[in-house]
Amino acid sequence: MPSFSEAECKTAHASQIDPQNKALWVKTTVNVAEDMLKDKQPHSVYLSGKAASKVYFNGHYIGSNGSPNAIPNLEQVGKIDAMFYVPAKLIKPNSNEIIIEMSSHHGFLSLNSPLNFIGFGIYSAPTYFIQRNLGVSIVPLGALLLGAIYFLVASFNPRKRANSLLFLLMTSFASLQLFAEISRALYSYPYPFQDVRLLLIVSLSFLFGMCLLSFVVLKLKKSKPYWWILTGGFLTLLIVWLIPGFDPKTALAIFVPSVISATLLTMQAIRTKSKEWALYALLFVLFSFTIVLTLTTFHDALFYYIISAVLIVLFILQARKLNQEQKDKEAEQALVAKLQFKLEQNQQKTEPSSIKINSAGKIEIITSDHIVFCKAAGDYVEMNLKNHQQRLFTGSLKELESTLPNTFLRVHRSYLVNVEFIHSLTTTSLKQAKTSAAGFLQLHDAMEVPVSRRIMPTVRNFIKQN
Repeated sequence: MPSFSEAECKTAHASQIDPQNKALWVKTTVNVAEDMLKDKQPHSVYLSGKAASKVYFNGHYIGSNGSPNAIPNLEQVGKIDAMFYVPAKLIKPNSNEIIIEMSSHHGFLSLNSPLNFIGFGIYSAPTYFIQRNLGVSIVPLGALLLGAIYFLVASFNPRKRANSLLFLLMTSFASLQLFAEISRALYSYPYPFQDVRLLLIVSLSFLFGMCLLSFVVLKLKKSKPYWWILTGGFLTLLIVWLIPGFDPKTALAIFVPSVISATLLTMQAIRTKSKEWALYALLFVLFSFTIVLTLTTFHDALFYYIISAVLIVLFILQARKLNQEQKDKEAEQALVAKLQFKLEQNQQKTEPSSIKINSAGKIEIITSDHIVFCKAAGDYVEMNLKNHQQRLFTGSLKELESTLPNTFLRVHRSYLVNVEFIHSLTTTSLKQAKTSAAGFLQLHDAMEVPVSRRIMPTVRNFIKQN
């Protein structure tokens, strides 16, 4: 154990201690209040950082985390977080000395602050200090996972597939990033894995940012969209590469795509004077501003609440747009159907379709413009003509319906009506008390047919439109 009086020894803050690719000794002191000694609870030294270590308390060896060594091949890898139990008899009131031997030869990244924390307190699990904030991270993680499941299901809908896939990727990347953040609270892993974890967090942050930018570029329908996305990705990677520290890298991996998106949306809002684009622009401006405000606490659960909120707002705006497009499409289809119906009406008047009927050993041809309504009657269908005569069609009502033009409307399980002969719809009739019909159609020459309760809304809507 060194004397700490050599010329090479120096005073430094814990965040400045760097055991990477070397072995060193650290000495620090901790003041223990007398009331802390009286609580009879076990105490320990807590060490968090990228290193293997041996710990001595007041000159007594209390444990090791791996086995530090100046020779890389002789070092045994330790955990990223470790607790070292301190026997009560070693603890003195007021000043206590902690000496740590440490080395870190097995990582592949050079971190600015490989040592996070050295402390003394009540003995607990090594991940205790990180787990204290674990609860608040579960809520956004659950929300993001539910979002990922929802968008996975929605991606099977061809009409919503493109946007749903992007939202699926965003919620998945954010979920994985948050899980990587809290993984340290769940498991005290070997310290070399810290390099993998940090790279994973930055990569997922970058992928999330690229999804945001892709969403905006595709929504703006930019010419050469992949050029915009690739250029934004290259710029983001360049800035992330040049900026030191993994916390700033993680923040900038989302911040740069967000700023590019905010700029594009603002230009679009100014050019089109559209409230919709203004809302999108405002959302991304606020999101970018929030990243700047939370830069020092970017990895906290708060940021993932913000990400969840942004995704929810984006989904709501997108859902509103899709609903409006669906309404416009339905209105267009209704107009096309109405025009098609009018064409068929005109065709029935000028060139009515004809049906061949076998009657008394001869074939009789009946045109559709003479049929008022048809009624199912067992294996036959009664065709009621406008001159009050009847003809029998051999077959089912469904078969007859398939041969007649669309100007014939099914109003009941047993009735098919030529809309050209509809005069009115009534929901009151003397016959109604004896049937299950919801109403009756008044047809040509006081003819009347029932309307079933299931089909009544369709019939009522048809009469209103026509």
